[in-house]
Amino acid sequence: MSEKLPIKGILGLGKASTLYYLNEIQERYQRKNDLYSTCPFILYQVDFQEINPFLPNNFSILIPKLEYFFHQIKELGISKLLVPNITLHESIDQVSFQFDICHPVFLTLKYLAENKISEVCLFGTKYTMNSEYLHHKFSEKNIKMYLPSKEDQDWIDHFRKSVYSQKSSSEETLKFQQLIRKYSSKSAVIISCTELSLFSLKNDSSCIDMADLQIEEFLR
Repeated sequence: MSEKLPIKGILGLGKASTLYYLNEIQERYQRKNDLYSTCPFILYQVDFQEINPFLPNNFSILIPKLEYFFHQIKELGISKLLVPNITLHESIDQVSFQFDICHPVFLTLKYLAENKISEVCLFGTKYTMNSEYLHHKFSEKNIKMYLPSKEDQDWIDHFRKSVYSQKSSSEETLKFQQLIRKYSSKSAVIISCTELSLFSLKNDSSCIDMADLQIEEFLR
């Protein structure tokens, strides 16, 4: 069975973030191929409500759920998986699996090294911006990580919640992009939340989006 199926897979999580990945993957795949090309993959859809209440770090619940999902994914013959949720990768790091993961943190560190970037400002959920997980990962590679002011952190977290609930306004989007420009004038800005990816600055080398790096890796 697995020989007849595409080897790439996506773990379906949450409408806003998953749709962003699906749309970007298909658009980029089509640009690289013929007009009516569609990227072949398996979407393994789960009920995000089984995961979301336990994010970011209720590992005793998250890890067994991921182990179950990953077992099913392996049975489908998937050998390369994209997970459209940046925060969940802290739990994924604690799970054993037998396929490749398009890991946003490792891909970002690789990108920073290749482009000789040693200082970054992190935009994400309030938890992500202040957790030891990313700070430790970046510090190991001698990357200095800065954070927005507490006021701006609170606003960014409010904005990503508005995006998730599909209630964000054009004024909020404009303010978010202005914040990216404000902080990217001093160091590269890392976008580490998929809801924020929807409105990050595209084609701007000072704005590095973890989700975009995942998508590019998925399409390789």
